[in-house]
Amino acid sequence: MHIARMRLVHCADVHLDAAFVGLGLPAARRRRAALRQAFHRVVQTAVDIGADALTVGGDLYEDLRSQRETTAFLQEETERASCPVLIAPGNHDYWHPGSLYARERWPSNVHIFSSSEFTEVEVAGWRIFGAAHLKPKGTGNLIGSFRVPKGGPAIALFHGSERGQLPFQGEGKEDHAPFTESEISKCGFQYALMGHFHTPRVTPWLTYPGNPEPLTFGEQGARGAAVLVFDDERPQERPQVEIASLSTFSVSDLEVDISECSHSDSILDQIEQALPENPLVACRVRLTGELGEGVRLNPTELLARLRKEDRSIDLVVACRPHLDLDFLRQAPDARGQFVRALMARPDFDSEVVQAALVAGLNALLGEEPALL
Repeated sequence: MHIARMRLVHCADVHLDAAFVGLGLPAARRRRAALRQAFHRVVQTAVDIGADALTVGGDLYEDLRSQRETTAFLQEETERASCPVLIAPGNHDYWHPGSLYARERWPSNVHIFSSSEFTEVEVAGWRIFGAAHLKPKGTGNLIGSFRVPKGGPAIALFHGSERGQLPFQGEGKEDHAPFTESEISKCGFQYALMGHFHTPRVTPWLTYPGNPEPLTFGEQGARGAAVLVFDDERPQERPQVEIASLSTFSVSDLEVDISECSHSDSILDQIEQALPENPLVACRVRLTGELGEGVRLNPTELLARLRKEDRSIDLVVACRPHLDLDFLRQAPDARGQFVRALMARPDFDSEVVQAALVAGLNALLGEEPALL
């Protein structure tokens, strides 16, 4: 039966079982538990609003780290959704014969797309076309050559990189299944439900819901799932889209100047004072300034002391050791020549040149860089 208004909950990039490398085992376990809680909240949103379907735009879990327990969790949650659950595998949870998608039994309301060619599923009289990644890398344009068969309104569901949105995603985001937004209408789709980009983006033709729980530092702002309402009585209008905030954790970047610290314990105290009291805020602490003369900084030991009670903390050492530049510039050897050349630069105070100064002096002394 066709309904004029269709309500969907759309999520993507949950990344269940993510490693959270660098946080330490206790904090990593806590963050993985938060990923499950975030997906639980996504499902609960679908239940609460009486969604006609829950759609997943890929990277629901990490294939290389997947566990039987993950399957049990997903089976229970997707069945609890009651409505149809449509999953379009991405590059991290790509469909292959050994994947959880292929080897496990799923509730009857779950449909997992298993072809890189778009196939159709009907939801309340609306047509949703999904496609899957079949490998972790090298997937080309999934949408470019497809043409929607004649019929009612058609919606695309897949995991890919819209090239116009790529600049909004930060550095290092890989260009999987690249396409352009104009191809959505050229193929005959009314709209596209996407996955892959972690920063939420809503345009007249597509929605990237973002990841429902931050996975790395820099992923700030509201995280959750998209609630979309389609109305075929007003086909010229785009769907109503709302990003529902569902995350448990948030991430924060802090800068701490340790120039006035006279010993290692005072560095620890300075950081502790800057940290938020809320244990659900993961912090990346950037140490700046000049390390006092004779003050020793051991980042590994410092992190171990900061990560008490499973706190999610990372440390970036951007400070430099105390240097007597007036003395060093007068040295008659290569050190003096090196220091004089750098001090003559107009950008001498920049972070890049300061890092080069420390690394270069350490190299000239035959030492490995201690802080860089």
